[in-house]
Amino acid sequence: MQARLWRLLPRPRCLHTLASSFSLPSHGLLNSRPALSHDAPLLSDSNAWQKVRSATAAGPSGPWNLHVPTIHSLQPIQQLVVTASGPDRPGIVARLTKRVLECGGNVAESRMARLAGDFTILMLITFDVTTARKAEQLQNSLLQIEGLQVSTRWTSDERERETQPLRKFRRISLHGADNPGLVYNVTEYLFGHGINIENLETHTEEAPFGGTTLFMMEGLIAMPVELSTSKLIHNLDTLQTTLGVDITISNIPIPAHHKFHTASPAQSIV
Repeated sequence: MQARLWRLLPRPRCLHTLASSFSLPSHGLLNSRPALSHDAPLLSDSNAWQKVRSATAAGPSGPWNLHVPTIHSLQPIQQLVVTASGPDRPGIVARLTKRVLECGGNVAESRMARLAGDFTILMLITFDVTTARKAEQLQNSLLQIEGLQVSTRWTSDERERETQPLRKFRRISLHGADNPGLVYNVTEYLFGHGINIENLETHTEEAPFGGTTLFMMEGLIAMPVELSTSKLIHNLDTLQTTLGVDITISNIPIPAHHKFHTASPAQSIV
């Protein structure tokens, strides 16, 4: 409660009052008021601290009759995945996000990239129950942007995500000469071991010498807990030799907040 009420104070006053409360106990700060002159700097701190203390005792609305929402009053949200692509040009992100705002949505997460001459964006947009009906208007609004192709879909039901099995996260990296089928062969191998790809990025670049095109892949994978990481790395030796690339698997901490709603920490282990 008190943390919410601190946000009602102006930031400079909040910081100064907090510093004063550390230098004096809260009861000392309040009890010092009678001995302070009307223009003493500490007096204003004491008055501000008294407001916070009084508001805490008065309840959520406090003496200022300001509504402080509680966790019970938070509205449930719905999540919409939007994919859009088209010719790249300055201002396209601003035009996209303006339409999201006009339809009552909030961009929670996003990925953007320029592929050749085209722009591509993947967004997770949230709507509360009062604005979810406007989500239907969003696709039509985005399609009004010249040359843009758009698709939308609601995310899976929360109860379905809660049934996902325990898993552990690892980082996968691949480096080597570019050849057709690298992504397929690696991802097919992961699929065969029940491994889910959480995030994956690839790119190519010219080698400093020899005119060879190099291929790089970086990703985050979610492994079944019963699958040994050391065994997976050992089994990758054959695949590396076949493809002529270097593949590494490394440990990482459990992602505190991973994109597009991977398993929660309760469903994950290192």
